[in-house]
Amino acid sequence: MRMKLLGKQWMFEEFIPGELKSAFTAFSVDREILETKTPYQKISIIENIEFGRMLFLNDLVQVAEMGDAAYHEMLVHPGLLTHPKPQKVLIIGGGDGGTLREVLKHPVREVLLAEIDKEVINVSKQYLPSISQNAFEDRRTKVFIEDGMETLKRYRNEFDCVILDSNDPDGSMAHELFTYNCFKLVKQALKPNGIFIAQTGYLSDKFGKQARKEMKKVFPFVWFHRAFVPYILEDEHTFSFASSQKKYKEITLSALKKRYERRSLVTSYYSPEMHLASAVLPKYLQEST
Repeated sequence: MRMKLLGKQWMFEEFIPGELKSAFTAFSVDREILETKTPYQKISIIENIEFGRMLFLNDLVQVAEMGDAAYHEMLVHPGLLTHPKPQKVLIIGGGDGGTLREVLKHPVREVLLAEIDKEVINVSKQYLPSISQNAFEDRRTKVFIEDGMETLKRYRNEFDCVILDSNDPDGSMAHELFTYNCFKLVKQALKPNGIFIAQTGYLSDKFGKQARKEMKKVFPFVWFHRAFVPYILEDEHTFSFASSQKKYKEITLSALKKRYERRSLVTSYYSPEMHLASAVLPKYLQEST
């Protein structure tokens, strides 16, 4: 929602249903770039003096020009570097193109991206081109404008990695993507040694904790990494991972460094050392997440 305060316009983030909130997060609207409604959601793009252009869906921040590497690199690289040879990847959501950009840094053969709202892709390419960096034009990219659940239903034993880069379950169609039924479809679509990756909100978000509980009913091995994303101000963000292969828990710094160098990755936030450090939890969180 918008509000005028201290002589400026501010964008206040909407509350997610079911989440306890005692404080607002707000960004100054130094310039309004776009506001439009699609059959699925409201899309807003503003310019903020600190974060540059920012994309909001239903008044929830999705990405900003400044600091997006922390989000997209930590969503993608811990999973894809844990996998010994990712060749085929499915991204559900991710219409801004940042996740696609990071996946394409790996020597993958094909990346499918299923985005239900084509306008997210269109406005991101037009107003936030620095996020995708022409990733949609890469010959390895195939885009499907459809519900990610329907995409999953078509595949069996097909993908090395499935990445869920959806907006939070704010009462819209995104809710279904964080459920047991969706995770069963993900497991069905993955190869036996495949890895499932999902953004799961703040450390304190109930929906992220619930999503990991549901993942554990489907996958024998579930873990997560955390990162401070500059434009996600309330808490550290979590990135959850699941697989049928418990061996992935034993990944070493040496193996990560070799894969990082062999794949000639260039990152500004992620590193093999950050990979391992970001999975270490404070004691009070070890049993509650």
